Amino acid sequence: MISDLRDAWQEMLEAQRTFNSLWPSAVVHAQVWLLPINREAKGLTQITPHELVGEPAIEATKKAILQFEQEEGQHPSTVMRLPGWIGVSGSVLEAAREANAARDRFLHVLAEDARSMNLKSLSKGKHARTALKLPLVIKQIERHIQVFEGVPRRILFTWAGKTAAPESIPVKDVIEKVELQLAEAVAKADMDKERGLRMELKALGFLDSKAELHRYRPIAPHPRVMLYFSKSSRYDAMPHANLPIFVSLDEKQPWPKVDPLEAFDAEQAQAERSDKVPRQEIIPRLGLYLKTTDRKRRNASVATAVETLPRTSVISTYGQRQR
Repeated sequence: MISDLRDAWQEMLEAQRTFNSLWPSAVVHAQVWLLPINREAKGLTQITPHELVGEPAIEATKKAILQFEQEEGQHPSTVMRLPGWIGVSGSVLEAAREANAARDRFLHVLAEDARSMNLKSLSKGKHARTALKLPLVIKQIERHIQVFEGVPRRILFTWAGKTAAPESIPVKDVIEKVELQLAEAVAKADMDKERGLRMELKALGFLDSKAELHRYRPIAPHPRVMLYFSKSSRYDAMPHANLPIFVSLDEKQPWPKVDPLEAFDAEQAQAERSDKVPRQEIIPRLGLYLKTTDRKRRNASVATAVETLPRTSVISTYGQRQR
């Protein structure tokens, strides 16, 4: 129900405000990097971070934690990011867990609301924006606040650049999307587009609705952070760097070595890895192929998932549906 969604929204906002009321008084050091917003759907080819330290960093972090709406000029398919780190002298873990749980509850209510109204999965965001009358960015709500109750020996910020992520998409979801686009084309009397979409639906009709298609989804350049707690040369945790991370810090103890976020230049970024898996093209416009089972890749994915788990006993929010 819309009333439940509004209640969950208010509850979520209150949990974020509660978190924001607690951590600033415990700050020992704060360092973040402002990034330009994307005004177009495509990723930026050059990004120059603007560093903030101390009180300006604290204020920017408080704003980012509560920022679930589009900024002026921000393209609706993009997200705002504020990479950085906050060192605190006291525990803020439980308040962060409550803030994260409130985000998850809102998303759960939204999913249940959409299901009860028999909305298509692609319409959840639109439904939330209509019900709350706000330009929400669902991906910004999905983020978790990451807190580590330990002092890392090193914090490394870097960029993920020219990469592509393998993505499995159920055929039924693709049909949903094409049907929505077809309805729009019919409403606009765009005969050429309508013809092409009907051909795509016909091609999809030969596939089992429970089958999955494969797509390599280009990823826009985004910041990432690696934390090293142990003496190992491999990082112990790599949470998303969409929001500043929180770590324990003591002014009288050694601080972590911090590798700051440098400027991004697509020309110097690592080239996209080649894809040698044989695939049968289904919808060229959407870059969709029949998924090919590949044992080597599947095993590599499992190994990667294991390797990115924390390797130390540091208590944290990491790994709990991290965003």
